[in-house]
Parts: sequence; C-alpha cells; structure tokens
Amino acid sequence: MSIKNLIFDLGNVILRLDQQATAKAFKDLGATSFPNLAQHGNHATIVDYETGKISAEDFRKTVRANIGLPETVTDEQFDQAWNAMLLDFPKGRLELMRTLKKDFGYNVYLLSNTNAIHIEYIDRVSLKEYEEDSLHPFFDKVYYSHEIQYRKPSAEAFEVILKDQGLEAGETLFLDDMPENVAAAKACGLQAAQVDAETDLSFLQLRF
Repeated sequence: MSIKNLIFDLGNVILRLDQQATAKAFKDLGATSFPNLAQHGNHATIVDYETGKISAEDFRKTVRANIGLPETVTDEQFDQAWNAMLLDFPKGRLELMRTLKKDFGYNVYLLSNTNAIHIEYIDRVSLKEYEEDSLHPFFDKVYYSHEIQYRKPSAEAFEVILKDQGLEAGETLFLDDMPENVAAAKACGLQAAQVDAETDLSFLQLRF
C-alpha cells in the first residue's frame, strides 16, 4: 500500500534537543536534585502537564518542590531553564515539510509530546528566522499532546489524527526517535520508522 500521509515527531526529529542543558540550567539556579530527563520523561508531573491535566502554574510549583529549587527563582527563570533543552532546526528540515506537502502531495502532520511553555518558546524564539509565528504553516495540521490530551505511546494519540483526518493507517508513515512510540504506531496499523534530528529525510522525496 502506498504512503499518502506522513506524521512527524517534533523533538529530536524536527527540532534538535539537549535535555542535559535543562538539567544544567536548573542546577545553576540552585536545584538540589534534578533527575535525568531521559529517564524521567514519563514522571507523573510531566505526563500530567503534557496531557493538559495540570496548568503551567501547577507544573512549576510541583517541579520546584521536587527538585529543591530556591523560592527566589522567578517563573521567567524557571521557564528559561525548562526551555534550555530546545535547540535549533536542522538545516532544511522545515523547508522539507513544505516541499513534501506542495511538491510531493503528501498530507503532512506533526504529533508531539509537548507542553505550553515549550510551544510558546518555539513560536516566539525558535521560529524567528523563518518569519512564522507558529509551526502550523509547515504542516497540514499540528497535534500537540497538551491540546489533544493524549501522549505517545498511547494508542489514543494516533487515533486522534486518524479519525480527525479520516486517514487509512496503512497509508500513513509515522517518524519518531523513540522506539516505544514507533512500536505503538505499528500496533495501531501505521507504518513507522525510527529517525532522529540528524537523519537525512530526503528519501521521503522518493514517493513510495
């Protein structure tokens, strides 16, 4: 079955990440026990924030207590540290999204486990050189976990897109850097491949 639809992850696929930069930033602010994000990305507080169950205010309050952050640290300083992991877009990555849509006829979507603090920063800072104020123009539709209230690798996260867009799972290719998300997509009937921010995605211009 030919591929008609592409679903991309954001972090470490479209956008480079450095999670240790956030750990260092919090430690520099005086945090006494900041965990390795790669190991604690499924911590209940992060999951709740990235599925819209708690507010940014509640997220900050809980994280502050958990990592021993001094009370003198402002919300602005907190957000700067939390966003420190967000780096840049690999050269040509966002332009490729537009090319895949306009020149190759794919339906192109974004599905990201993310949160309001990160997206506000990406829209305001990361996209400056692209003269866009959000990622929406680069995709047919963007799906953020904190807005759809489901987070990969839950089947519901994939089903939201399939149902919303009326897509056939077998005609859809999902690309993500996390093996558990790739496996979950396959379990939902999608085709899936593990890639990362350094993967050359030009192969997608060879229609298959």
